[in-house]
Amino acid sequence: MEKEYFQTYLPGKVCFGCGSDNAHGLQIKSYWEGDTSVCQWAPQPYHEGWAGLTCGGVIATVVDCHAIATAMATAYRNEQRALDSEPRYLFATGTLTVKYLKPTSNHVPLRVQARVTQIKMDKKYTVACDVFSNGEKTAQGEVICLLVYRSDRPEEALPAFRAHGV
Repeated sequence: MEKEYFQTYLPGKVCFGCGSDNAHGLQIKSYWEGDTSVCQWAPQPYHEGWAGLTCGGVIATVVDCHAIATAMATAYRNEQRALDSEPRYLFATGTLTVKYLKPTSNHVPLRVQARVTQIKMDKKYTVACDVFSNGEKTAQGEVICLLVYRSDRPEEALPAFRAHGV
């Protein structure tokens, strides 16, 4: 069975971390493995911070974008509906915290696993993320993901999101 990538259903596709239309971006792809969202991503030589190690800022971007996609996919899953169904939801980062536990190799694919740990008022999703390199956890993050747009309530969106026709 082919994986259903969450980012396929995100509008815009220009994000540096997950936008498929951003030729210079990371183009991460997230999917469900049971109740855990997973992202397999291979750093390139130009993602190094120190020789042979992945830049911490790049790791933070992967964590951030994977968490945002996880929040969106969780919202749809909780409503028992398909990712391409209406209303469409758009999340943005409220806070991003990353703790670097060990150096992360830049020579092997990373596995990022995430899960929503808390939902408040159907608008604030807390997502825990773990980054693995060679099977070892090298970083962990927590992202507060905020629901900033619903296609069935566009008048509630911030002007920046309404202005782009999201």
